[in-house]
Amino acid sequence: MNSRSNKINRMIMLTTGSAVALCMLTVSLNAEQRAKVEHTAALQSDCDRMAGSAYDKDRNATFAPVDVNDIDVQAVGVCRTAFEATGNPRFAYQLGRALNKTQEPDEAMAAYEAAVDGGYSAAKVNFGMLMGRLGDAQSEFRLYNEAAASGNVLAQYNLGVAYRDGIGTQVSGEQALHWFEEAAVGGDDTAAFNIGSIYDEGKLVPEDNQTAIAWYDLAAQRGSTDGMINLGLMYENGEGIAANPERAAEMFRAAADKGDVFGAYKLAQLQDHGVTPPVPQQPDQLGESVSTLVLKQGDVEPFGAKPKDI
Repeated sequence: MNSRSNKINRMIMLTTGSAVALCMLTVSLNAEQRAKVEHTAALQSDCDRMAGSAYDKDRNATFAPVDVNDIDVQAVGVCRTAFEATGNPRFAYQLGRALNKTQEPDEAMAAYEAAVDGGYSAAKVNFGMLMGRLGDAQSEFRLYNEAAASGNVLAQYNLGVAYRDGIGTQVSGEQALHWFEEAAVGGDDTAAFNIGSIYDEGKLVPEDNQTAIAWYDLAAQRGSTDGMINLGLMYENGEGIAANPERAAEMFRAAADKGDVFGAYKLAQLQDHGVTPPVPQQPDQLGESVSTLVLKQGDVEPFGAKPKDI
């Protein structure tokens, strides 16, 4: 049996050999070629920095993710050059996001398709969304399925929507709950809210107000205004839990503080009846949670929303 030290020595030799080879390659390049290599590497980093997505588990984690609305228009040229120079599907996907920002849907679709052809999971979500808009629900469903199986949280959410609404497949409450739960485990607050709504409405599965409350609470704790509103309504009306106007007012105030107009209206309505929410101990902190769910740590539209893209 090889000792740990022997294994380490071999690793050092391999690492050293790679470094020497890289050094020899660099030395063998003339100044013009070396400048071109360095420029291409810089463009790759710039593309990752300017257009990486929070929902892309394969993105370059050196840089913070960028919301599609915050993508600099210069990312189009940067990511296009990076993809053309390397053929890396990540850059094609990020190019598609940048083209979405500049309102070039045809080019964005071509970029996403190139990334999908390269097997890039996150691109399947966006490309699937576009296929759905073109009326190909079966392809949309298939692409969500493939991306969801690889662990993409947004694809899991969209697959939950597909099973809930019958997009490219038969309606299935059981499958909708399964995929929303997978997305919720990954940190998606809207998925948690949708689970609560399914149990609350009782159309796809038997109505279960207590389970609905637990999921609404989880969504609210994660910052979902929809979760706050529905949890507040449950407290106000005593559905599945003892009526608690003060707690309801607290939920409505939390939603109002995040800019929700209906939350502000409901809060004012309760205050007109003499109900005052308790003062939070810390800013943006909700009261004691009612949720007994235990989910793994992870990293958004109301119930009834269509699939999301990024």
